Amino acid sequence: MSPSSLESLEACPCFINRQSKTPHERTTAGTKAHAVADSRTDDASLSDDDAINVAACLDLVDRRKQLMDEAFQRYLKESKLDSPGITISGPLEIKEGYWPIDYEKFTDGIEATTAGYADTVLLSHDRKKAEIVDFKFGAWPVTDAEHNLQGIAYALGVFYAYPTVEEIIVWFIQPLLDHTTRATFKRSQIPELYLRVQVVVARAREARNKGDFSTAAPAVPICQFCKNLGVCPKVAEFACAVGKKFYPLALPEHLTPTMIQDEHNTSLGMRLASIVKTWSEAFRAQVTDRVLARRADMPEGFKLETRQNREIVDIKKVKAIALEQLTESEWETTLSTTFGALEDLISEKAPRGNKKAAIEAFKEKLETEVAVKKSDPYSFLKAIPASKK
Repeated sequence: MSPSSLESLEACPCFINRQSKTPHERTTAGTKAHAVADSRTDDASLSDDDAINVAACLDLVDRRKQLMDEAFQRYLKESKLDSPGITISGPLEIKEGYWPIDYEKFTDGIEATTAGYADTVLLSHDRKKAEIVDFKFGAWPVTDAEHNLQGIAYALGVFYAYPTVEEIIVWFIQPLLDHTTRATFKRSQIPELYLRVQVVVARAREARNKGDFSTAAPAVPICQFCKNLGVCPKVAEFACAVGKKFYPLALPEHLTPTMIQDEHNTSLGMRLASIVKTWSEAFRAQVTDRVLARRADMPEGFKLETRQNREIVDIKKVKAIALEQLTESEWETTLSTTFGALEDLISEKAPRGNKKAAIEAFKEKLETEVAVKKSDPYSFLKAIPASKK
């Protein structure tokens, strides 16, 4: 169990991260951004905004490293050790280091607690202080550093690897949300921090070994990213309640999660899924209409967005406009895909700093030349990440 899963596992021991066959665009962008930050080499396929976000993360690392370097130089001068021929190790930067947290080697089949890769760890010249900087390029906020189990696990790993370290500052930087948090942990806190992580991991392992959902604790947004969403009886209880309340004639009164998971009652489960989906979509549409008509307040944590879909009117015009920025072979790679793939390629080929402008210019010309047309606009309510509310 990796440190990145500890937050979700503390909320629900039955959580298992769901791996999508088609990763979200922010997931893909985040992976590229991490690679660029690690190598400090630009990637043309990264958007200008994401490149700026990477720069913000590296600026924080460089600033903290500079402060450590200056402290080292002061130490050399004050100790009169800055003479030619004297070599003393200075601050150390470790990128993507692997940090196990256990102080003992487990045997007899007992698994270690957790270990993971931190983006950057900085160690002072005397190895008494350390700083951990973790980059988060997603659109959803993470728990502040003071309480973040991922950061705590990394700190435990550094304490374990460097017995001389007395104090660690943990940073979480989320440039997309313009949000950065930090927390300081002392070596004296190791027992309580270690116990907290051990409890989370032990409860999760027990839940998986038992193979049931007796300890499941449904919560938003944890359930939305859980592999067990479709089989968790605690979630099914909620679905059954919704189904029986809004469509009592379509479902038996005694409907239970066990019934809908029974291989002989799959039709009941499918009917329930359809009802809950229909109710959910209808409810969202109703609330959106009421907000637009100003008959209801904007729900807390949501905002109103308006979009228009596009469809091609004249493929020859689309091609001609695209070939102003792409080669014939590059155009050919986009033919079986969507507008997104075409615009991603245009962005990749545009100079750094001009990527967004290149896409906007392409869209504008498509409309001006009537190569595409837009559908009627539609509005919907979209959840706002917590730190942007």
